[in-house]
Amino acid sequence: MTDEHKNEHKKGDIFPYEVDEGSVTDFVDGHFVLVVKDQFWSDEEIELFRQPIDLHFCYTNDLAFFIVEGGPLDSGDFYFNVQECDDKEALLNRDLLSAELLLIDGTNQIRAKRSHDFSKEESRQILELLKKQNETEFMPGEYEVNVEGLQNAYEPYDLEKFSKVSVKL
Repeated sequence: MTDEHKNEHKKGDIFPYEVDEGSVTDFVDGHFVLVVKDQFWSDEEIELFRQPIDLHFCYTNDLAFFIVEGGPLDSGDFYFNVQECDDKEALLNRDLLSAELLLIDGTNQIRAKRSHDFSKEESRQILELLKKQNETEFMPGEYEVNVEGLQNAYEPYDLEKFSKVSVKL
């Protein structure tokens, strides 16, 4: 897909990628996609999703991740390893970045969506850190062990202290 289809995911559509329950992030179709999948989203949770949500891009110990705070999620962490990204070259050569946060249900239907276009400066800061991560040599399994160690040491809301870029959705 091309960047002309940016933020094409719409409420009510079926999310085109198969994901397990829980949270996942990737860079596809020209932007970051942060997905939270649950069997069912109540009307109350969907309504909470309309309230302000904080999105933090964080970086520590060569780990890049987003923290989402607010709405029905309370606080959630979304890890991203640029080395495992299929669109890595396209991502690292972009000038401007964007992200969308999706709630999808057990049938992969998009129940709610929020999006953000990062400014040129925000994009520059994120890309600088992703390029640094890309140059890091991880031993086999090391990345996963580092993520697990960070998750064991901190609750998602405690990870905000590693924020490099913070925006409101």
